[in-house]
Amino acid sequence: MNEHERYFFDINGYLIVRNCLTKSQIGDLSDRLEKQRRQESKDVYGSDRTVGLSVSTEEWTAPSLLEWGGMYLDLVDIPTIAPYLESLLGVDYRLDHDYLAVITPDTPRRLYLHGGGQGAGGEKDIVGTTDGGQCYFRYHDGRFFNGLVAVAFELDDVSSDDGGFACIPGSHKANIPLPEDLRQSASQDDLSSMVTKVGVSSGDAIIFTEALSHGTVPWTGTGERRTIFYKYTPHAVAWGPCFYNYRNYPGLTDNQIKMLNPPGAFGGNQRGGWGSIRERQVQDE
Repeated sequence: MNEHERYFFDINGYLIVRNCLTKSQIGDLSDRLEKQRRQESKDVYGSDRTVGLSVSTEEWTAPSLLEWGGMYLDLVDIPTIAPYLESLLGVDYRLDHDYLAVITPDTPRRLYLHGGGQGAGGEKDIVGTTDGGQCYFRYHDGRFFNGLVAVAFELDDVSSDDGGFACIPGSHKANIPLPEDLRQSASQDDLSSMVTKVGVSSGDAIIFTEALSHGTVPWTGTGERRTIFYKYTPHAVAWGPCFYNYRNYPGLTDNQIKMLNPPGAFGGNQRGGWGSIRERQVQDE
């Protein structure tokens, strides 16, 4: 991150990385998604734990986008994003969960702002005071400290007037709970003036701390918004209850394997008598 990017993220809580995906990468991601949509049409794919949390769902064995292969595996540790994550999370960080959201003109949608610094999302917040403290932000001694950090890869152009990602810039540092009357908006006409709508182009990524009050603006576009979310944490932190099994994905790099390990204080447990990650993989195979 350069000086301007660090400053922007510090005061706003989010950052846009332009053109982080090439046309061929977008094509591979899109083709694999559309293949899945032909098999099963859904609004959300992947391992997000904010939906379907009941005893009748498979919380501990949620399907993952990584099973689609190709670029969905490459996104785990893509070079255009990795330096940003290292600046925001430190050297040892892990992929916590993933999902893909498809919004069409027929998708029912209302803005639900969630998040807020210092637990300021409030008691009713899905990532606020009840989240166990995984969604935090602070800056100390020349470096960022974050809990859950999201990377939203956009497959389509999204004008700020269409809908899509929105936030209250700076709310990741808030000490006052989000007022209840600001939390939900049924239409764009209901949006508070404090909410910023963020426009992006196909191939861009929005990186944001989940401590930021953010959400999805009701869609008014004529096309679709197809957004891939990969969410990362420091290696000792977990938000989702289900973890990845790197054995399911052949051909991973050592760093990808480390990033798919369950949470642990030693960054993938590569120390402490178990040998290197690659040695363990060979032994397991």
